[in-house]
Amino acid sequence: MASALIFPGQGSQRVGMAAALVNGYKSGMDIMEEVEDAISCNLLKLISEGPLEELTRTENAQPAIFAVSMACINILEKEYGYILCRECKYLAGHSLGEYSALCAAGVFTIQEAARLVRFRGKLMEQAFPEKENCLMMALLGVHASDIEKIVKPYQDGIDMCVIANDNSPSQVVVSGTKRAVLEVLEKAKNSTELVNAIALNTSGPFHSPLMGKAAIEFDKMLGSIEFKEFNIPVIMNVLAKPVGNKVDIHQHLVRQMIEKVRWRETIDFITADSEIDWIVEIAPGKVLSTMLKRANPGVNVCNLETVAQIEEFVKAE
Repeated sequence: MASALIFPGQGSQRVGMAAALVNGYKSGMDIMEEVEDAISCNLLKLISEGPLEELTRTENAQPAIFAVSMACINILEKEYGYILCRECKYLAGHSLGEYSALCAAGVFTIQEAARLVRFRGKLMEQAFPEKENCLMMALLGVHASDIEKIVKPYQDGIDMCVIANDNSPSQVVVSGTKRAVLEVLEKAKNSTELVNAIALNTSGPFHSPLMGKAAIEFDKMLGSIEFKEFNIPVIMNVLAKPVGNKVDIHQHLVRQMIEKVRWRETIDFITADSEIDWIVEIAPGKVLSTMLKRANPGVNVCNLETVAQIEEFVKAE
């Protein structure tokens, strides 16, 4: 039997999220320092003390979440003898978390990944200057198939709205210009079993064609990276199936900036594999594991954020 590790994306950040993973663990602090050196930023101070508004900025949140995730992985391996390539069958990450998954799979180094996510965060924050005219909204109680019909007329033109994240059978995130997103919301209220809608605190219309300029610049940056072979297959966001060779990684990461995150299908792929006995969300937070439990109540799911949780997981393995 084996595990699948999943890595969170933006939105999982909070002040103090690294405390359990760096206090007393040199292996956790080592990763923090390596990320800080790579991006020339006092990241641990920001994570530890805030303010939350600064931590939540996309260019800070993304390397911060990445650093915490990789600190957790390093602790698992160095302190508890957890061997990823032996114990883990698949890795997957939600949006930003895909970079943590690829790094854990050995595709690029900590420093390469840190610089990538920092640059990616800056591009995403700057890509859509008129931030008051864009919106991302989580629609609860609806399936992607219901929303696909509604957003179809908004795929291009001045006002655009697309599905950014197909998260679960009952959660879809839409992204685009404010006017189009609000029109889609009204239509969803009238034609679906929409339970609630939550505006997300983001700095742009992520995972939509409106991020095209950012994707072009990021494409150039990726051209300087020499990807390494996979130690573990990673289920990519734009495919919802595993990739085990490095050939197409560049293309998949560029596409991810402008296409939807196929997370529901990713989880369906993992849960359909009879060899997977645990799905484990790596720190920080429990956004993905909570969502997964609601959609798949019979699946063994846990999140690793505290020393006690890590020790309990390793013993169970």
